[in-house]
Amino acid sequence: MLGAAVIAQVSISGFQQGLPALGPILQTTFSLDTSGTGAILGVGSLGTAVAVLIWGRLTDRTTDRFVAVFGLLLASASLGLAGFAAHIDSLPGLMLALFATGICAAAPTVALTKSIFIAFAAGRRMGLAFGIRQAAVPLGAAAAGVFLPILAISRGLAAALWGLAAMLLFAALVVYRAVHGERRTDQGAPLGPTPWAAIAPMLTASSLYTLTQIGVVSLLTLYLVNARGWSPPAAATVFTGVMVSAILLRILVGIAADRWPHRRLWLFKTAGLITATLLVIAALTDPAPISGIIIVIAGITGMGWNALAFTLTVSLVPESRVGTSQGALNASLFVAWGLSPILTGFLVETFSWSLAWIVLAFLAIIGAATARTHSFARQVP
Repeated sequence: MLGAAVIAQVSISGFQQGLPALGPILQTTFSLDTSGTGAILGVGSLGTAVAVLIWGRLTDRTTDRFVAVFGLLLASASLGLAGFAAHIDSLPGLMLALFATGICAAAPTVALTKSIFIAFAAGRRMGLAFGIRQAAVPLGAAAAGVFLPILAISRGLAAALWGLAAMLLFAALVVYRAVHGERRTDQGAPLGPTPWAAIAPMLTASSLYTLTQIGVVSLLTLYLVNARGWSPPAAATVFTGVMVSAILLRILVGIAADRWPHRRLWLFKTAGLITATLLVIAALTDPAPISGIIIVIAGITGMGWNALAFTLTVSLVPESRVGTSQGALNASLFVAWGLSPILTGFLVETFSWSLAWIVLAFLAIIGAATARTHSFARQVP
């Protein structure tokens, strides 16, 4: 089951986090400025944010496998339409199809989060399980960072999007075979209350962290190409290196979450503060070459907290409300995910890269301050 969840997340992340590797190509193809490119990169995540809570509630009422497979199939079809829109050079059609893909891509993320919680909570390996699943996010982005530019340059932008659609279809088949579908809640059974007050600080803090993380990662290739003069292939290679490094970091954080369960919140806060510090240093040292290296490191550290967010929030809710709570968490993440490239692109276009880094650092600091310790007194080890 965990293997299937990893494959599904790799395919979803190839769409959600792999598209930034195509940032320079999208910009050139449609003659966009930085903020326009950011809008394309963010529209899919906004679609996810719109639908993720609904998918979560459906997961609590049906089965994990049904929601995950259905969402993957629809996402594959929508991304196929996005490829067709790119093929005919229709920017409105591309954005609409990417928005629809984002709506459908929310389903497997929520459904398989619930499956992992049920399978691993009792064995006290939930942190590692979520670390491995969330490591699939940069893994998918790294794979997309390697192959999407190659496909787009050699075969065209449409071919790159169709390649992603094929990966989503393959993931749907794997999930159908590997995930059991017997968990079903009676339609008339009361699910019990969702402890919103307990999880609200984590929802808020995670949203702020996501604004920072995606603000750095989504425009990293554009920054390296436009501000540092790198070639698009070299920038894509660095983007891939960031994702590969984040894979190891997320697994290590998951292991630490299991080894020191009462330090999970401290680890969460530390990840945000380290990233904020790096962003401030990069802004202060710009335009020295070292600032580019620091931004790359900040892109890595900014991705280390994600598994902790899932581990902490699922520990606060009854099993019958895992889908709903994870839908809410993912909704907050993807709202921030969709807005971040737009916000960061606006700051860069209107002011400078340095100011954008300062603003993203400030958001991470507020996120660390928002995650209050006493909110997590009921977490399970």
